[in-house]
Amino acid sequence: MNRVTSFVLYALVARHLGGREFGQLSLALTLFYAVQVFALSGVKTVIIREVATNPSQTGAYFINGCLLLTLSSSICIVLLCGFVRLMNYSPATAFFISVLSIGLIPYTLSAVCEAIFQAWQRMHYIAYVNVPVNVAKVGAAFLVLSANRGLTTVVLILVCSLVAVAAIEIWIALSHFPARDGCVDLRFAVATARSAVTFLGIDGTVAIMSTLNFLLLSKAATEIEVGLYNATTQVITPLLLVYQSVAQSIFPVMCRNVEPTYHSLKRIGEQTLELLLVMALPAMAGLFFMGDRVLLLLYRNPVFLQAFPALRIVAWLLIFQVFTSILGQVLVASHRERVTLRIVMVDTLCNLAIGWPLIRFFGVRGAAFALLLTRIVDCCQHYIPVSRLFSGIPLARIAWRPILAAACMAGYLAVVSARAGILTGIYAGLIYSMILLFLTVWACGGYRQFRNRYRLLLSE
Repeated sequence: MNRVTSFVLYALVARHLGGREFGQLSLALTLFYAVQVFALSGVKTVIIREVATNPSQTGAYFINGCLLLTLSSSICIVLLCGFVRLMNYSPATAFFISVLSIGLIPYTLSAVCEAIFQAWQRMHYIAYVNVPVNVAKVGAAFLVLSANRGLTTVVLILVCSLVAVAAIEIWIALSHFPARDGCVDLRFAVATARSAVTFLGIDGTVAIMSTLNFLLLSKAATEIEVGLYNATTQVITPLLLVYQSVAQSIFPVMCRNVEPTYHSLKRIGEQTLELLLVMALPAMAGLFFMGDRVLLLLYRNPVFLQAFPALRIVAWLLIFQVFTSILGQVLVASHRERVTLRIVMVDTLCNLAIGWPLIRFFGVRGAAFALLLTRIVDCCQHYIPVSRLFSGIPLARIAWRPILAAACMAGYLAVVSARAGILTGIYAGLIYSMILLFLTVWACGGYRQFRNRYRLLLSE
C-alpha cells in the first residue's frame, strides 16, 4: 500500500504540477527509500527470522530493535542532509528531501512492529493500518493538489502518514503481542546489530544500486529525465509489489521448513515461481505492445510518451525479478545471506560500470538498458547457487505453460497493436487465460486431476 499510493501520488503530481515537480518528487522519494534501508540496518530481517523461530524473544527484539533503529535513523537524517548539500541540488529539491527525511524515524519504528507481525504470521495487522492511512493520504494529496497548494504540502502529508502508521502499529504491538515483556539490554542490542551486519550490507548495496541510475541521470541530464525514467519504473511497480508481498509472506514458512534435504523448501519455491510467472509473462507482453497507452492513461500528459521506448526495455524486468524475489528468500532462509551479499555487490559494480556510459550517451533509454542488464546478471547469480542447493530447478516444467500462452497473447497484440484499446487488452487477457487453462488441464491429465492438484495447492 505504501508503494502503490506513492505510485498514485506520482500520477497526481504529473497531472496537476508537471514534469519538473514530478522529477523533484521522484528524486526525493528515491533517496528516501534508499536511506530507509540504511536506517533499518538489516535489523528487520533478523527480527523476522529470530522471532519466527523463537516467539518468546518478541519483547526483547521489540524494545532493543526500536532503540537501535531510532539511533540509526537519526544518523541517516544527518547524513542525507549532508549528501543533498554535497550534490548541490536546487533549493526546492533540497528542501523537499530534507523535510521528507524526518519520516525516517517513524518509518523504522513501524518496521520493527511489522517485523513482529510478519514473524507471528499476523500480516493482516499491517493491512489494517496501512490501507486506511494510505487511502487518507491519497485523498488529502488529491485535495491539496486540486487546490493548487503545491508540492510542499504533499511532502508534509507523506511525513504525517508515516507518523500515523508508526503510532497505530506500536499500539497494536504493545496490546496484542508480548512486546511489553522486553527491557533495554545493551548487550542484546549489540548482538542483534552484529547479526544484522550482513543484511545491512545486502540491503544497503541494493539501495545504492537502485538509486544509482537516478543519481547518474540527475547529474548527466535534468530533473525531467529523472521523472521520465521514474515514470517507466513506476508502471511496473504494482506487479513488483506483488512479488515482494508474496516473497515476504512465505519467508517465515521457508524458515520453518529448512531441512537437510531441502525438499519442502524446494517445493515451496517451485510453486511460488510458477505462480508469479503466470502473472509476469502476460504483463510483460501487454506493456511491450501497449505501454504507450498505459503511460497516457496514468499520467495524462503527452510528455510522458517519451518514456515508452524505455518502458519496453524495463518491462522485461518483470520476468527476471520473479526469480530474484523468490530465490533470494531461499538463500536467506537457508542461512546463506553471505552469498546474497556477494551477489548484490557484483550487481552494483556491474550497474556502475555499464550505467554511466549508457546514461551519458543514451539518456533515459541507457538507464533502462543498464537496469535490465544488471537484473539479468542478478538473476543468474541467484539461480546458480539455489540450483546447486536444490540439485536442479525444473525450469521447463515450471514455465512452459505460461510461456506458450503468453506467446499466443503477444502474437495477437502484435497483429492488432496499431488499433489497440481497452477491449484489445481485455481480449488479449482472455486469450492468455483460456490457453493457459487448457494447457494446465491437459498437463494434469484431465479436469479431475487438475481440480485435485490445485485444490491442495490453494489450501496450502
